[in-house]
Amino acid sequence: MSEPLRIVIVEDEALIVMQLEILIEEAGHQVVGTAASAGDAIAVARRTRPDIVFIDLQLRGGSSGLDVAKALAEEPAMTLVFLTANARHFSDDFAGAAAVIAKPFSEAIIGDTMVFLEECIRTPPPLSALPLGLRCAPGYLERLGT
Repeated sequence: MSEPLRIVIVEDEALIVMQLEILIEEAGHQVVGTAASAGDAIAVARRTRPDIVFIDLQLRGGSSGLDVAKALAEEPAMTLVFLTANARHFSDDFAGAAAVIAKPFSEAIIGDTMVFLEECIRTPPPLSALPLGLRCAPGYLERLGT
């Protein structure tokens, strides 16, 4: 197995954070930080330099995952993925994110997504099919050569 992907989780609901941490670690990857607000998320991501940042759309203190995505969109080598119950409301540019996962998500969706994203990051283009429950930005898939 290759080196684990480094993940930051931006989510203000503790139970969802714990669930994601378990699923990500079971998939063989490492959670290097968590945050519940936009300001904390940006600081944690810039400090830890993760491969993937999972971002909830609505965060603590009225802050938004969109603010996190805007701030981190130009950071090199960070793949941004939104987690939201409002997945259908995104425009095709996904606010700078590579993909969106609809809530509620299942263990299978996160597991399949981790395999797919690892292929996208480590050995593009991915060999796996796009997982059910993961919606990718068209521009992201084009950049990968799919």
